[in-house]
Amino acid sequence: MHQTHLKKYSFKKKKYILKNKNSKKAVIRNSKKLLLIIFLSLIYVSLLKFSNINNKTNIVNIQSNKKEKVTKVCLCAIAKKENLYIQFFIDHYRKLGYDHIYLYDNNDKNDEKIEDVIKNDINNGYVTLIDYRGYRGPKNSPQMNAYYDCYEKHNLEYDWLSFFDIDEYLILKPKGINIQNFLNSERYKECPNIKINWIIYSDNNQIKYENKPLTERFTNLSKSRNSRKTIKSIMRGNISYYNLEKTYNPHYLYLNVKSCSSSGKFIGGTCYYEPPDYSYAQLNHYIKTMPEFIEKMKKGLATSELILDRYTLKEYFDIFFRACDKTDEKVKIFNEAFNTNFN
Repeated sequence: MHQTHLKKYSFKKKKYILKNKNSKKAVIRNSKKLLLIIFLSLIYVSLLKFSNINNKTNIVNIQSNKKEKVTKVCLCAIAKKENLYIQFFIDHYRKLGYDHIYLYDNNDKNDEKIEDVIKNDINNGYVTLIDYRGYRGPKNSPQMNAYYDCYEKHNLEYDWLSFFDIDEYLILKPKGINIQNFLNSERYKECPNIKINWIIYSDNNQIKYENKPLTERFTNLSKSRNSRKTIKSIMRGNISYYNLEKTYNPHYLYLNVKSCSSSGKFIGGTCYYEPPDYSYAQLNHYIKTMPEFIEKMKKGLATSELILDRYTLKEYFDIFFRACDKTDEKVKIFNEAFNTNFN
């Protein structure tokens, strides 16, 4: 124990012995050593503190950088007589991780009010409702004017902006991935616009409305393969739209913007891509039931007024039955609605 004590406090012991010897040279020499040790100790402590500060600063910087890199994504949509489905639509895109929805209300002035259904989403700030009631706008295209209005006003706030309809549900792959992780993929690093191919679902031979999400009501794929080449767009923000030529087509906003497919491959064209690329995403498009299809025709298109002459009616009759099974009951419902005799 005595040896351990001397070893532990040997520095003090030496001081004590030196004093007893009364050697001035030894005192001076050991004092210099003491000062040097103190000086080196102070430097060491200072370096430790500086290192800790730097480490904390680095942590803060890393966290700050992470915050700066958070990808913000919004959805631009226009709705007319969609109160039966609008809440399911909003819930779907909230679950995917969308930061905000800009919803343009294009109902006629005396029609249903969207805010009666999604009041909570408006009040909590998740949905911004824009009054487009009764609005037709330039080129008689409220949908495209809503899309351009949304992009021009908000493209600096968001990294990406999506342009989908209320009957279109984005499905990302693999299952469970959110929209931020999807768009942050290296495959889209140089991509200004992503084309997402449609995949159309039939009416599941249903006639009556059910209060369920479209994704649950309609699970059978359409018989029509041709429509799958149709795309809708997810466009990068902060593109100088002043230099871009507008298409006035809801599937592709600007002619001057290059596009890539779901797998990140650069592709040409505008509103179509064939063969469809469902590698990492698809856009489920729902034709719904015959009565709902008829209601959609009667309310008109969001891109222009729909003139329901015999030629147009026959065209839409064929469109429906290219996607869905033809039955006598469905044919009768259509003919009675428009006083036609198609078969």
